[in-house]
Amino acid sequence: MTTTFDRTDVHPPRVAGLLLAAGGGRRLGGRPKALLTHRGRPLVEYAVGVLRAAGCEVVHVVLGASAGLVRERAELLGCVLVDNPEWGEGMGSSLRAGLASLAADPRRVDAALVLLVDQPGIGGERGQPRAQRGPHPLAPLRVVHEHAPQQ
Repeated sequence: MTTTFDRTDVHPPRVAGLLLAAGGGRRLGGRPKALLTHRGRPLVEYAVGVLRAAGCEVVHVVLGASAGLVRERAELLGCVLVDNPEWGEGMGSSLRAGLASLAADPRRVDAALVLLVDQPGIGGERGQPRAQRGPHPLAPLRVVHEHAPQQ
């Protein structure tokens, strides 16, 4: 049996942003990583901007350590804020909490672009990450980092 795929039926992937921002910053003297500043903004705000620039309309932010302080000080309008009470167990617990939140979101998405709050080198002048489909309609999505033109 042969299966034929019609490329006109393939829709562009709807990719959600999943920002893991629950870390306690133990190696930073206990300052929450999400609130460290980068380019004059808290890292959590900067990272949400990277995800939005990458085309993620739906953004879930996983909070843990100092979640109340992050909510108070960071401007995260339009984001779904996910509490991870088990943040001390490590990044895997935040990934589980975020993926569970995305699965429960009524705005269905095809994939998640996962970003860590403490990696400000992604985005900005280096270009934006984006998700794209492979050449086959059933191929998994992959992330491509588009570099900005050299100056």
